[in-house]
Amino acid sequence: MVLREDKTNSMEKLFVYGTLLEPAIQLQLFGRIISPLCTAVLKGWTKKTDKEYPYLIPDDNALTIGSIIELSAAELAIADQWEEVPREYLRVKLPVTLPTGNEINVWVYVCATNRL
Repeated sequence: MVLREDKTNSMEKLFVYGTLLEPAIQLQLFGRIISPLCTAVLKGWTKKTDKEYPYLIPDDNALTIGSIIELSAAELAIADQWEEVPREYLRVKLPVTLPTGNEINVWVYVCATNRL
């Protein structure tokens, strides 16, 4: 499968690294289990975990491994609610590196500054 930014594709690519990888959470939120398209590496961000949830904060020397999933616009809005955007997380476009070595820009949930 070739992953690229496709302006005609109605599905949105999202880099996930925590609860959105869990099939039970996916089923609860989206009514379906979403198989990851591939793994990916996010450079310049490190994963931390508080009492309950993982989050990403900037760190120039860090790499975070996650997976790419595709969501519809409606599902992405549901994910925003789940992630409590903008109070707990912010959804931003960032470049990730695919197993092929290619980079694509995808949505990523990062820590909201007021959470730190």
